[in-house]
Amino acid sequence: SNQTKLIKEARAHYQTLTNMELIALLLQREAELRKLKVQVRDLEDYIDKLLVRIMEQTPTLLQVRARPK
Repeated sequence: SNQTKLIKEARAHYQTLTNMELIALLLQREAELRKLKVQVRDLEDYIDKLLVRIMEQTPTLLQVRARPK
């Protein structure tokens, strides 16, 4: 299967790394993940604030109209 192939490729790549290289890679990925989580949280906050402004100023923009059949 495709997943088995991906696992074999990943294993082949990571088996060539030393323990220290694996730890460094893990730390790098954890830092990247923390950065992405902050970005997601910032975007969620932005969307929340935007929706509040729309609800206060022009709530009709959020109304869903039934489609004619």
